[in-house]
Amino acid sequence: MKTSLMTLLALVPGLGLAALNPDHFKFDRTLEGAAPFRTEAAAVALDSELHRTASDGYTDVRVIDDRGLEIPRAVEKVLLNETRIVHRSVGSRAASVRELPGNRIEAEFVLARPEYRADGFDVVTPLRDFARAVSVSGSRDGVVWQPLVQNADICDYSRYLDVRRTEVVLPPGSGPNFRIEIGNASEDRIQPLVKLVSQKGGQDSGAEIRTQELLRTPFRMDRIAFWKNESVVENQQEARREWDLPLPMVVEDAREKATEITVDTARLPLNRVMLVSTSRNFSRRARIQIQIVENGVARWRALTEARVRDVDLPGFVRSDLEIDFPEQRVRQLRVTVLNGDNPPLTGLRLRGFGPVYRVLLLAEPGRAYRLLYGAERMAPPVYDLDSVLTPVRQGLKPTVRTLGPSRENPAYRPARAGLGALLNNPAFLTGAIILAALVLLVVLARSFKRVGGSLDGEGDDPH
Repeated sequence: MKTSLMTLLALVPGLGLAALNPDHFKFDRTLEGAAPFRTEAAAVALDSELHRTASDGYTDVRVIDDRGLEIPRAVEKVLLNETRIVHRSVGSRAASVRELPGNRIEAEFVLARPEYRADGFDVVTPLRDFARAVSVSGSRDGVVWQPLVQNADICDYSRYLDVRRTEVVLPPGSGPNFRIEIGNASEDRIQPLVKLVSQKGGQDSGAEIRTQELLRTPFRMDRIAFWKNESVVENQQEARREWDLPLPMVVEDAREKATEITVDTARLPLNRVMLVSTSRNFSRRARIQIQIVENGVARWRALTEARVRDVDLPGFVRSDLEIDFPEQRVRQLRVTVLNGDNPPLTGLRLRGFGPVYRVLLLAEPGRAYRLLYGAERMAPPVYDLDSVLTPVRQGLKPTVRTLGPSRENPAYRPARAGLGALLNNPAFLTGAIILAALVLLVVLARSFKRVGGSLDGEGDDPH
């Protein structure tokens, strides 16, 4: 029994060492491209057809050559160096402020140092619900002034929508002296008030009468914050592309005052959706959900919630319709727009965006390669390729290959669940542990019995 147990345990380290069998894969595609003259790194981008079928983690995506030998490969995201523009603060001081005819104010500012320049500024104000026109003149020496901006709009429409713009863009490299003129500096508003007045002539005392009172609101500025544009290079940012999505199914939920937009995503790698609508001037909350299957039951799981808006007003145009979320590969995705008491949005559809994945391998001269995928129960491969491909990840460009047409394997047959798969089965592991414990008990019992028999024999010694 002990020998049998040791034999069973000795088999464990050798699990999963079987050679790759192409018949265990549903599909294959050729890697097309010119054969290299020497060994080189080659890359091929994964397309929607492959994403639709490949397993989670792409563990079943394998490469073989024309001899049928498995070739080490890496499946990874394409990373790029991105350049983006950021605003860097530029110091300044207010030189003067004065009132002008026509309900205008003019403030003069000087940047902190003569060599400083600015590309724009923000009007920092605590006010809400306003619209003002801003004009700017600039000067190098403080003597000769040139117009830079005429009647730029700053506004806040928070009474109606989540819309606020206080940024004014200047011609690049302006300054260091500025004159900023703000029109309609004191705005007259009709302010509704409710007053209780005492009336005579037989009418009830204390009757409620709604009146209107004129309210003059001066435009208060806390400060003017100048900034300049600066290019920042962000290394190793994931490349993102748009994936084609079919038309969605749109359902209006009158009871919840919401619109459900459900689309088939075909296991494409997505981490951003964009809401497209023919409606304008809206600002609403939207929820992202994905469909998952647990214990054979499909249900919707929430991912994130964000505000989407599309505003097109005089002096203000803004569109924030993209929602980011953690990367997912699922069959269906749903966006729920919370309408409240607003009418539902019209002409709805979704656009999907996500990372670009590629297969990297070392291509040999005179060899042809095929990519296999669509296998069941494939454990992740273990290659020593990572260190070899380090130069590629540091910027060395690999040779680009393309995927040929997908071909279904007529000889496909699922791989049998070997002992390695059984060892990943909780029920099998529990049974194996119980069996090992029983075997150990039997061995111990026999050992105790043998020791007990030896002691009995010594007790019978006539000496």
